[in-house]
Amino acid sequence: MRKAVVIGLDGAAWHLLDPMFEHGAMPRLAALRDKGAWGILKSTVPTYTPPAWTSAATGVNPGRHGIYGFIEGHAQDDHELVHSGKIKAPTIWEIANAQGARAGIYNLPLTYPPRPLDGWMVSGMMTPGYGEHQRGFVSPPEHEAKILSWAPGYVVDVNANYEKDWRDADLCARALSSIRQREEVLSRLLDLDPPDVVFSVLEAPDRLQHVYYRYMDPSDEMYDTAEAARLRPSVLECFQAMDRIVGLLEDYADSDGGVVVCSDHGFTAWEVSVHSNALLAQWGYLKLKASAKAMQTDAARKLVPLAKRFLPRKLAREAKSRTFSAIDWTNTRAFASPIPQQGVFVNLKDRERHGIVDPAELEALKTEIASRFETLEAPDGTPATDHVWRSEEVFHGGELKGAPDVLPVLRDHRFELDDELFHRNAFTDLRHLPRGVHHPDGIVIVSGAAVRGGNRISGSVMDVTPTLLYLAGLEVPEGLDGRVLTEAFDEKTLQDRPIRSTSPLSSTREEEESPYSAEEEAIIEESLKGLGYL
Repeated sequence: MRKAVVIGLDGAAWHLLDPMFEHGAMPRLAALRDKGAWGILKSTVPTYTPPAWTSAATGVNPGRHGIYGFIEGHAQDDHELVHSGKIKAPTIWEIANAQGARAGIYNLPLTYPPRPLDGWMVSGMMTPGYGEHQRGFVSPPEHEAKILSWAPGYVVDVNANYEKDWRDADLCARALSSIRQREEVLSRLLDLDPPDVVFSVLEAPDRLQHVYYRYMDPSDEMYDTAEAARLRPSVLECFQAMDRIVGLLEDYADSDGGVVVCSDHGFTAWEVSVHSNALLAQWGYLKLKASAKAMQTDAARKLVPLAKRFLPRKLAREAKSRTFSAIDWTNTRAFASPIPQQGVFVNLKDRERHGIVDPAELEALKTEIASRFETLEAPDGTPATDHVWRSEEVFHGGELKGAPDVLPVLRDHRFELDDELFHRNAFTDLRHLPRGVHHPDGIVIVSGAAVRGGNRISGSVMDVTPTLLYLAGLEVPEGLDGRVLTEAFDEKTLQDRPIRSTSPLSSTREEEESPYSAEEEAIIEESLKGLGYL
């Protein structure tokens, strides 16, 4: 058995990292790429954190692990925040533990509440609380007090607000403080309780790029502005601090071990918000109640965003939920998914609470809606849509509940779908702001003694777990959707150390109650709204 480490950089993309390499800001990551095999790692559909990191940590698609977004449910349902108990597939720590390997899981999204394991787990995004007010975010519990003593005021997830944080460098200061905490905690944990397999994630790239993206991309027209020049040094300082963690984890793997650097998705500029429900209403698939049509004014349309910013959390959450009561479900055949799912649900009988579409009509209606999106034009008259996925093209397995029926991809992901109501126009231009949005092209580096340095590789986020297992000298469960990235390794190594398979672990899990109180749900939802996820 050899030490093997995943260094997850949430949202990292080569076209943003390359300028930092050129300026010498991330020497450890640049050196890892130089001596490793590297390339593009494709994200999941939808291209969002929960399905992507869960696919990376299980080796299977969302149709098997059951995670499609930050919440379960949609406009007809009572929303429930996802958590670790919702993951239906065996995870990297369970697979490693079953083979006698100890696991260290650090800051991986959707690991709250942390699971009991041989090793340790510090939960990541979707953990409630802040600093010393956090409880129950570490397994085993005795490590929790140590972490809070090593890093007083410990921050599990850096909150960002894309509506206001782009104006100054305050987000950079919060991120930098958190990254320094991460370095301290990881260093001490690895020394105190060394695991065989490590899966770690740094969320800071995603938070910074949501807010400052167009100031970071050299090809963007905002890159050379005075605002970009003022703020970019603070952003760069955060990436320099992250590079020290890259070095820490590479050193831990040692010369005989292996490293996978990866991101769950890449990034691009957020140019336009596309109001899916407005399109569906224009096309006749969604109907509003007569009493609600008066809300289709500029003033009324702004009420929900204003509620997000100025009302108390509970009232703000209820404000958007109440808007969906304006939909005439008895005459609605399709409606928008929540934002992270980036799709459209058919209002299907026997599946949806207010379903009206006969199951025999499902496929024809999916084709019809897909065709509408395929011929959609942007305000400038050019094609808006790159591709439209049907659910069966991207999802398979026994956990299909929650999967949208149709998933359009618009304008190289620079056009993002939302689920807001009351828009007369389907497009809102955001190009005057520096915001960024997810893109499926993430990064991957595989490094280690047996790796073919300089080789270009490509893969899927589902390949992370099987590749990590191979680097560690462990067996790879049969039937995973991902694969070992064999192109990264020299042929002699693959002959001398062939990939060994093992029977898959059972994926049967009991349904778990939500670990969140109503107040905790509201706080987490507020942080998700700050990133434009809800």
